[in-house]
Amino acid sequence: MLLIWSGWGVLVIPIVAVTAVIVGALVQVGLTFSGHPNFAFLAFSVGLMAAAWVNWRVGRRLNGKPPRELLDPRTNEKVLLFRRHRLFWINMEYWSIPVALGALVPLLALPGALGF
Repeated sequence: MLLIWSGWGVLVIPIVAVTAVIVGALVQVGLTFSGHPNFAFLAFSVGLMAAAWVNWRVGRRLNGKPPRELLDPRTNEKVLLFRRHRLFWINMEYWSIPVALGALVPLLALPGALGF
């Protein structure tokens, strides 16, 4: 598989994967102890939502830094250098939108799990 990124944009993948697994596992343990082990899809959704939030925060922090200002000696014009962190030409924080939408998909099983 070919990955194209700039800056720290490649961090989208481990941030989403690790956060979703850790939070999902903790929620599943809590559901099991509370007597609802059949709601694994809920733990998966909560894990993905947490991953989307963490990725949004990290992406906004990295891409929110002000640009570096340089002065061109020949023309005396200002040149702004932006450091962008992207995965497949999409800013890190915007990858949180499909992750959050993906977290809503398992919730479609909720009516069936509740007996509706």
